[in-house]
Amino acid sequence: MNIKKSFNFNEFFTSPWVLWAISITTAVLMWVYVTGMDESEYLTRKFSCPLEYRNLEAQAILRGKISEIDVEVRGPEQAIMRLDYNSIVAYVDARNLTPGKKYTQNIEVANLPLDVNLVSVFPSQIVIDLVRQVTRLMNVETVLPQNIPEGQYIEGVEIIPKEVGIRGAEDDVAKVGSVRITPSIEELQTGHELLMPVKFSQSEPFNGSVVIEPSQVRFKGTLARGLPKKRIPVNVRLTGTLDGDHEIKSTMTEPSEIQVEGESEKLALIDAIDTETVDISLFNEDQVIVVPLKTPDIDGVTIANSGTSVRLSVQIGEVRAEKKLASIPVEIIGLPENSKSESSKLLVDPPFVSVTIEGMPSRIENFSPEESGLRVYVDMSNIFMTPVTLPVRTELQSDDNNFRIVRVDPQNITVNSAMP
Repeated sequence: MNIKKSFNFNEFFTSPWVLWAISITTAVLMWVYVTGMDESEYLTRKFSCPLEYRNLEAQAILRGKISEIDVEVRGPEQAIMRLDYNSIVAYVDARNLTPGKKYTQNIEVANLPLDVNLVSVFPSQIVIDLVRQVTRLMNVETVLPQNIPEGQYIEGVEIIPKEVGIRGAEDDVAKVGSVRITPSIEELQTGHELLMPVKFSQSEPFNGSVVIEPSQVRFKGTLARGLPKKRIPVNVRLTGTLDGDHEIKSTMTEPSEIQVEGESEKLALIDAIDTETVDISLFNEDQVIVVPLKTPDIDGVTIANSGTSVRLSVQIGEVRAEKKLASIPVEIIGLPENSKSESSKLLVDPPFVSVTIEGMPSRIENFSPEESGLRVYVDMSNIFMTPVTLPVRTELQSDDNNFRIVRVDPQNITVNSAMP
């Protein structure tokens, strides 16, 4: 008798081979579904994006700065089509970065819509080379042309402004040797005010950019016939000494500069012109006198039509010296008439102070506290209880105004009742 076995579906679907086949089929179907959806509904875009540098120190600048990076994004077709590329921001955070060092920082991308994903950033990191920015003020020099006709010279030279600022990295600014303007002979012959570009000389190439502010200056100067002229300062020559109680505070001449003329090569050798020697040994107060000028020592250089003498003002001041007087006793004043006998029952701590007097050196050494009426005291007026700390007061009763009290040490003392 043949017995037919019934087909067991549970055993069939739970067998390892069937489960493996189902898994492979499911994975293939999902891959086909996802791939087909990406190709039909998702887009990838690449674009260039400006790079911002945030939180830089005010005095720091970047060397080798990168201005743009490449960004790749991916998202649904509709989202990519609506994407505003100008709203996307790429930036590097430079917070707490110190100039003088190099740092490797990540590039961040912000303001992407929620349904748009960032795929890549190139480069993803950059090296930030921070340097300190400085501004250096320099005088503008005038370089005159070599082909100025014989018998002519430049006069009335004026540069506005006289100084310009050199701005850039600290090490680059240090390489600037001078700043100058170079008017041509044709420009000078016009006699007009010129707007001249400012140029600089440098000791070696710059690592970054260096800016001149302002980049142009106004130049005034005209060609004149005759010998070249030059304005030089007046140097006052003094001899002798004042007495020990006086000193020279200042000297000033009017005019303070004199114009000389001569050949250009010789004018370059003279920096100042001397007055005749003035003896100050008899001065004890301010003086105003007319002093002749000495003839320039360089042959061929003469004083132009600006006079051969100057008005000299000499300001004389008193010399002050100090003398310290030690162990000056302190008096007590201000007690009522019926209580003056009580002053002997009061103790002053300390009972003596030092007083510093100021006066002329010739008289300060002979200062006498008794002759000048020096008085040191504390005032007990309206004081009803002791102990009490009071300021030390001083006065000079003499009519001699030469002396002045400048210090007292100590400035305060204590008054207390004597023990019974």
